[in-house]
Amino acid sequence: MKVDAWKGTASLAASGMLLLAVLTGCSGEKDAQGTTSEPPGPAANTDTFDTNLSAHLSMYVDISLPDEWYKKFVIDPVTQKFPNVQLDLIRKGKGTNPSELVVAGTFPDILYNSPPRLSEYKELGLLYDMSDLIKKYQVDVNKLNQPAMDTIKQIGDQGQIVGLPFWVNWSALYYNKDIFDKFGVAYPKDGMTWEEAIELSRQLTRTDNGVNYRGLDQNLSGFTGQLSLGFVDPKTEKPALLQEEGFKRSYEMLLELYKIPGNENRPSAPKDAFLKDRTLAMWPMYADVPSWISDLEAKGETFNWDMAQMPSFKEAPGVSMAVDSHNLYVTSSSPNKEAAFQVIKYLLSEEPQLQLVKNGFLTSSTDQEINKHFGEDMPVFKGKNLKPVFESTPAPKGAMHKYDSIVSSEYNKAFPAVESGSKDINSALREAAELAEKRIEEAKKAK
Repeated sequence: MKVDAWKGTASLAASGMLLLAVLTGCSGEKDAQGTTSEPPGPAANTDTFDTNLSAHLSMYVDISLPDEWYKKFVIDPVTQKFPNVQLDLIRKGKGTNPSELVVAGTFPDILYNSPPRLSEYKELGLLYDMSDLIKKYQVDVNKLNQPAMDTIKQIGDQGQIVGLPFWVNWSALYYNKDIFDKFGVAYPKDGMTWEEAIELSRQLTRTDNGVNYRGLDQNLSGFTGQLSLGFVDPKTEKPALLQEEGFKRSYEMLLELYKIPGNENRPSAPKDAFLKDRTLAMWPMYADVPSWISDLEAKGETFNWDMAQMPSFKEAPGVSMAVDSHNLYVTSSSPNKEAAFQVIKYLLSEEPQLQLVKNGFLTSSTDQEINKHFGEDMPVFKGKNLKPVFESTPAPKGAMHKYDSIVSSEYNKAFPAVESGSKDINSALREAAELAEKRIEEAKKAK
């Protein structure tokens, strides 16, 4: 999607009518954003669960959430609702890679994953069209977050629904108030452009008493996702790096940030620099950060922080990082598809969704009443600015393709030469596109 296509979104953001846009459903009367509304209510009717359901199921994950997370939000709710269901967690690792489990005929019944990670599973034929199960068990997909559903439908062929969203991610600009206070700089404001955020970063990037502070860190994928860029032209299966102006724009924006004196020295990953070293003042990131801060506080550490809306491109105010949802998929290899689907249906119902919301995750339901309980079980949110959670609009997901990882890797690898000045942006993009195209052809021949 080209940057110019954002102009409609930008005017909507300016209208101030973005409240809970990430949770808006589809079907019924359209609202001012072109999305549609539904009467409140969960997608799954809580009166239709067979608590006598009996099955031994397994769920496959390659997202690095701790076991305790899966136990709290998935396994325990399921086993409490269905006492005769056993749900085992299988993690990706040595001996449990997807291809190995497929060969062994033991790939789990349910896949827990997010869309960017699905290419491998699609190639292995593990994705399954759940449309008939959705109809049979009366799950109203119109009462599920539609940006998330739109992304899922990209994965399936010809409108197949291969998964359902469990919860929806949100993003914000997290900042360390102590660093701002130390240097007498005003805190970030909601609604900043990237140019304004980078200028603010300039005031905070300095050395004090031998400690190197940086104002802001970001990566290329954050920019390309926010611009809804697809790395591969779906018609030609060639890299789109030279077709979409946004790829050049992302290089230019990151170069502007990294050329701030002192920002060329980045010894720690952003997570460590922000949470451990406390030398990074601002970090744009998804919803994981408050949980990590909460873990620090549980260990007795203190962290003086808050958040502002994700900086946006000036032509798309109020648009945050790309839509991201963690989804549940019945796998094609499962011998227990109906039992697996009933478990998924329950996890989309009010009680499990409410528990997620109370712990800082956005519901996949369009039931806005649930979100009134956001963060209730997490003291870390007390007194914090929650505007980024509810008043920013996630960028639509760019077109996804099985060769995205090839193109994105060459795109990322080419940037250091631009930063060092050994190559200009146009040359770097051209060479990255050529290398990616060669690798795509090699991948096709290997198949």
